Amino acid sequence: MNEAGTAPISEAHPTTSGRLLLRAPTAVDLADVYRIHGDPRTNQFNPDGPHADVEASRELLDGWLDHWRTHGFGYWAVQPTTSGEVIGFAGLRRGQWLGRPILNLYYRFAPPHWGHGYATEAARHAVEWAAAHTPDLPVLARTTADNLPSIRTAQAAGLIRRPDLDAADDGVWTVVLASR
Repeated sequence: MNEAGTAPISEAHPTTSGRLLLRAPTAVDLADVYRIHGDPRTNQFNPDGPHADVEASRELLDGWLDHWRTHGFGYWAVQPTTSGEVIGFAGLRRGQWLGRPILNLYYRFAPPHWGHGYATEAARHAVEWAAAHTPDLPVLARTTADNLPSIRTAQAAGLIRRPDLDAADDGVWTVVLASR
């Protein structure tokens, strides 16, 4: 158990999900974070746009690593079990929404790996882990209303659309899907 009283994903749940290896990111993943988060195609629906430089990706990765150290789980670096290539990032992170504690469900994959069901597989695995290990916290996926691919992925992972939880986030209207 970690200081948050949660068994780390690596200890509490298998680190594979069908075709995917889901592992804690490391500093070595910085180039992959930038490759994926700096690509305009992966940020089509992101109001902040792609990362302008590797320093923006370093800040993001540092936050992920801090979350892992504090809570024993977080966003994974995702690789096919058949290769060592990082094809995306997905997982859960503690957060707040409308003043309530939540687990934020996240997934972002490199464009060559879209359409293969990888995001859905990783998201479903994360939702299942949350149900087993943090049942007191709802899992939320938050996105813009026009991000239909993300909405479909969250629904395929078992989340349901919750218009009653929609709200502005940093001036951007955010739609919510939740585990409950």
